[in-house]
Amino acid sequence: MKNADVARTFREIADLLEIKGEQVFRVNSYRRVARSVADLATDIADVAARGELAGLPGVGKASAAKIQEYLDTGQIAARQQLAQEMPESLLQLLEIQGLGPKKATLLWREVGVTSLEDLKNAITAGKLDTLKGFGKKSIDRIRAGIDFLARGAGRTRLGVAWPIAEELRETIILWPGVKRVEHAGSLRRGRETVGDLDLLCLADDGERIVKRFTELPMVQRVLAAGSTKGSVQIEDARGRPLQVDLRVVPEDSFGAAWQYFTGSKEHNVRLRERAVRRGWSLNEYGLSDGDTILASRTEQDIYAALELPWIPPELREDRGEFELDAVPPDLLTLDHIRGDIHMHTTASDGRCSIAEMVAAAKLCGYEYVCITEHSQASIIANGLEPDRLARHAAQVREIAKQTKGIAVWIGAEVDILADGRLDYADDVLAGLDFVVASVHSGMSKDRDANTRRTLAAIRNPFVNLIAHPTGRMIGKREAMPLDIEAVARQAARTGTALEINASTFRLDLKDTHARLARDLGALIGINTDAHHIDQLDQMRFGVWTARRAGLLKSDVLNTRSAREVRRFVKKKRKS
Repeated sequence: MKNADVARTFREIADLLEIKGEQVFRVNSYRRVARSVADLATDIADVAARGELAGLPGVGKASAAKIQEYLDTGQIAARQQLAQEMPESLLQLLEIQGLGPKKATLLWREVGVTSLEDLKNAITAGKLDTLKGFGKKSIDRIRAGIDFLARGAGRTRLGVAWPIAEELRETIILWPGVKRVEHAGSLRRGRETVGDLDLLCLADDGERIVKRFTELPMVQRVLAAGSTKGSVQIEDARGRPLQVDLRVVPEDSFGAAWQYFTGSKEHNVRLRERAVRRGWSLNEYGLSDGDTILASRTEQDIYAALELPWIPPELREDRGEFELDAVPPDLLTLDHIRGDIHMHTTASDGRCSIAEMVAAAKLCGYEYVCITEHSQASIIANGLEPDRLARHAAQVREIAKQTKGIAVWIGAEVDILADGRLDYADDVLAGLDFVVASVHSGMSKDRDANTRRTLAAIRNPFVNLIAHPTGRMIGKREAMPLDIEAVARQAARTGTALEINASTFRLDLKDTHARLARDLGALIGINTDAHHIDQLDQMRFGVWTARRAGLLKSDVLNTRSAREVRRFVKKKRKS
């Protein structure tokens, strides 16, 4: 699917137009097209083939022509023209949190900054110190943003990597002679970012399969090509290089190779130590006693020979998994999830109607769903004032009456204000079925202030869940400093759940925080924070994060029945 490429190109045109100083309506028209294409569930090429591009939200005849131009030629002339009028490297600056097109324009025109390297040098030389709009705090934030980008360089978000890996797997498995294709590496372990993609393949003719792999249309550069391994560079949805390795492995050693290339390095070191203590060796070819292969065909054989239960990939991080006598039978799975209680519709900043989100949740097999629009302080997200919330609640309740087979609840995602107060009064919150509270702005570097703010919200009897508690945006914004231990203890005492936000921009709480929170008695809720029906699929990533934390079915609020969740809400309100 070319959807991500088309959406990225339109976003870049919008950014370049804004840097150039074009009118806001023209800039926003490109942003609307980008968002519409990014949210599209079907292949944009199929939509074009049916002549339906101009029917997409925000796409007119001119935009449709540009999309078709990209599908035909791989580029858009308007994008190429803008790249000739100004340095294309200015787009790098926009990856820094808090540095938008207006500031990028100022840096370019006033200081001559056209790249991240230029910006670093300008800060060191003090060239920003007297620049209007760039105070000391602003410069410090930009410096921190540059460092943050540098630390994340070469890593790809799980949500970007997964569809690419799945597309490759589904392509290769159809080739003649291919019997099996599996993901390995950090993707299989469900890490929030991956360095590269690893695929293992069982096939008859390795050299032929590797050759075909290196000739895939998405391949930009061949790094290696042999009889059993191919390594290529492709471009991810952000336009950044991503390495993909394909290994063709014989059936007799497939299990050993799969275990070895899944990792983690730390987990594998511990396994090898266990083998060495028995006088054996362990590598990608098998577990051996001298020339005798003891186990190699399956991962289960490897672990059993080392007197261990088969350890799920998400737990293979050397964080206590070797102390397990058995893997808990109720380690969380996607099938355990019975509802999603944090999502948005067109009433605030979502892209689908109430009815569409409910119908999609029902197709997921959920027992319940809760619609939670932004509150009034989230102006940028079209947050609802109390009177709008009342009208919206009436609509949700009407749809709930008409909908069979799934409970539909009305809630809200309420901003936690800087002083810890909530964005709605208690009498407004009392009229809702479920209340999500979160911090969206004013995130401080002061750990104690952030913690007091969150604890105040937890103490409110109407708050049922704290969403994305640290506020991080993977690759874009660091987590705000927060005393997770204090927050978890208070959540446990008050009967308030803490969220693993399944959006792959967030995955917040992260795995280690979720484990700590669970160990301190806090209940975890896993939600997608979906703004479109397609994003309901992100629940898998939240479950992966929970599994990495070792969470069981009983540790998660929305594995409970609708009646039990209602009881959870009622219990806190009574107390």
